[in-house]
Amino acid sequence: MNILSFIAAIALSITLMQGFYILFRDYRSESNRIFFFICLCISTWLFGCAFGYSAHTREDAFFWLKVASPGFIFLHPLVLHFTLRYTETVKSSLLYIIYIPSFYFLYISITGHLVFSDIYRNGKYWLMVPDYEAPSFYLLMVNYLSYYIISLLLLYKNFKNTKSFRMRSKSRIIFAAIIVTIASYNIEPFLAPIFFDYHTYGQAPLYSIVWISLIWYAMVKYRFLGVYEQFLPLDVLDSLNEMIIITDCRKRIFKVNLALMNKIAPHDPPHSLSQVIVENDLMERIMDTMKVDYVTGIKLNLKVPEEETVLINADISRFKDRFGDYVGFIITAWGIESCHANLKNKGITEREFQLIQLVLSGNSNKQISESLGISLRTVETHVTNIYEKLGLTRRSELVNYCTNMFVSPSVFSPDSVE
Repeated sequence: MNILSFIAAIALSITLMQGFYILFRDYRSESNRIFFFICLCISTWLFGCAFGYSAHTREDAFFWLKVASPGFIFLHPLVLHFTLRYTETVKSSLLYIIYIPSFYFLYISITGHLVFSDIYRNGKYWLMVPDYEAPSFYLLMVNYLSYYIISLLLLYKNFKNTKSFRMRSKSRIIFAAIIVTIASYNIEPFLAPIFFDYHTYGQAPLYSIVWISLIWYAMVKYRFLGVYEQFLPLDVLDSLNEMIIITDCRKRIFKVNLALMNKIAPHDPPHSLSQVIVENDLMERIMDTMKVDYVTGIKLNLKVPEEETVLINADISRFKDRFGDYVGFIITAWGIESCHANLKNKGITEREFQLIQLVLSGNSNKQISESLGISLRTVETHVTNIYEKLGLTRRSELVNYCTNMFVSPSVFSPDSVE
């Protein structure tokens, strides 16, 4: 093994470690998964080069070049894909068409020569001759340069327009990483040979260590592609009697405390509000329109085992990171369990009490039917029975009757939202 193979092996190990670290921090995030595939591409490139630098024959050197080729062929569309998702520019599945040219280049690489026309030994090292006469050589250059330039423009627009200090800083680091990538992946293998007898040592993938270092800095300094659970005193939450839900800015749950888990008793921790709260659409609307740091007094229905619900009182608070950016929401809730006792004397059953909770939360009969998994006719029958037992004739009378016991989830300060 020569020094180039040794450096490639070190860079390969660091890249894989970084990719898996990002993936396991939040595997549900599409951006994290794409970044993992970027690391996988660089690793594939480095893997082929690590063996290719120390190959014994010319044929072996070409073989390992073909092994490495998927890495540099799919790297630039993945970088563009990542940038589109990271900046939230394109969310349509149509963006996958950016990978089509790479499959064409992969076919050329497997069946012939894509980048280098010849490889020959010079002492301990192999020298590579760029294939300046092949049209595919220039098509590949145009393809990846255009993708990288689009990525740079999107990132530049992102850190110019965003108000978040942390997002601006992360975008600048990725911007710098792509600049270094363009320079290193072009100068050494394609431009320098013009001035040095038209050959290169093929060291371009080794410069990925710069990309890795910049991204690692972003991870440590600005929590790049991370969630925030490790920065909150989560052990304290399990000691609270109140039920706690913590979400990120996209309303994805990444922590619930023990009180809530004991109440909902799922096999696995919930990942979305729809798994926990009947009126999750209402909650998300409130979160999207909050213009103060907290909203209080929201009445909601909590989903509990056996397709039942429990009325809860909830407060929502936004929290910031150390950069002053809003990074998520904390929902604090406690049950209102004494209400059924007040209606039990009127003959209201537990199932009817469930329906009352859902009615007072603003749900239509159809929505109640879907929430409880029963037919619309059954819901209408239960509602009729409730009216008869309470001496009522319409929904508005039921709301007024229960005013002292319930508050509609839509009742919160109008100054709290836009």
